[in-house]
Amino acid sequence: MAPTNLSATWPGAALRRGVVLGILLWSGAGWAQTPPPAGSSQSPPPLPPSAPGNAPPNMYQEPWTPPPGSTLPPAGQPRNAPPAEPPAPVPPAYRPLPPYGPPPPPYGAPGPYIYEPPPPPPTFHTAPLSSLWVGARLGALFPFGSAYDIGTDPSGYYSVGESWSGLASGGPAVEVDVGGRFWRRNIVYVFWEHAFMGTGGDSTWQTQPVAPGVAPFGDQTSATTDFPGLGYRWSSRPDTVGFLIDVALGYRWFREKWASGASMTLDGFGELRAGFGADIRVNRLFAIEPLFSFSTGQFYNRSYNPPGQSERSIPSYTGAHGTVTFTLGAHFDLAPSY
Repeated sequence: MAPTNLSATWPGAALRRGVVLGILLWSGAGWAQTPPPAGSSQSPPPLPPSAPGNAPPNMYQEPWTPPPGSTLPPAGQPRNAPPAEPPAPVPPAYRPLPPYGPPPPPYGAPGPYIYEPPPPPPTFHTAPLSSLWVGARLGALFPFGSAYDIGTDPSGYYSVGESWSGLASGGPAVEVDVGGRFWRRNIVYVFWEHAFMGTGGDSTWQTQPVAPGVAPFGDQTSATTDFPGLGYRWSSRPDTVGFLIDVALGYRWFREKWASGASMTLDGFGELRAGFGADIRVNRLFAIEPLFSFSTGQFYNRSYNPPGQSERSIPSYTGAHGTVTFTLGAHFDLAPSY
């Protein structure tokens, strides 16, 4: 075996190895730092995140996360690129008003706008607002109660005296009214009621002596009662058919005569009358009113005149009496006012 010449071969081999290593290092550094071609939007691939084993010992870096409230750029756009411009605002679209809608409210008026229809036409009243009220009533009157008292029964609880129906019975009655209507429903009036009464049921005054020296009076020839006073009337529906209330206060007289010429007079103030009925409007100037009434009072003055003698007082006490009447009235509204 021939000996190897190291001095001739080793420097050449070492040089060749150095040249090859330099070429490899230069080409690797150039490939890593070569920028992307001009106009290319592709960015270099991101570096892998640091993980245990890829960094020095005892060091670990968390992956990057965007801060709260921030937004990432769209995919394919660099992170350091300027943000995209916002879209242009869209002009508002206005809807036209309806052709026949209500007008808009004035500026500053509270909303929303509420359409109110026009008020209804005024109501026409048949009955006048005010007028001169005149008329009359025709009906029947029936007396009840005590004309006067002379004492009490043995028990002391009941009065004993002369009943009014014993002196005279019921009969026809007529009344005249004159007053004024105001506020359409109200009427204030003065009145005079006169009733023609029949024969009473007690024959004591006719067949027995009334006092010593006074002969019986004989048959009854007439009996009447008068009741003048002031009244008030109210109607619930004066234009058509309404409920009627009538109240009055007055003075009542009762007069009776016998065939012998004797007479009796009973009278007193403070008789109160109340009535209920219907107000029926026929036309603007005329109405009819059926009415049921009752009254109560006392005769404070009691006297009689024997035949051919002066007036004498009846020895008695006051007693409570009353009347019941059924009447039909007809009244006119003169000089009406709307």
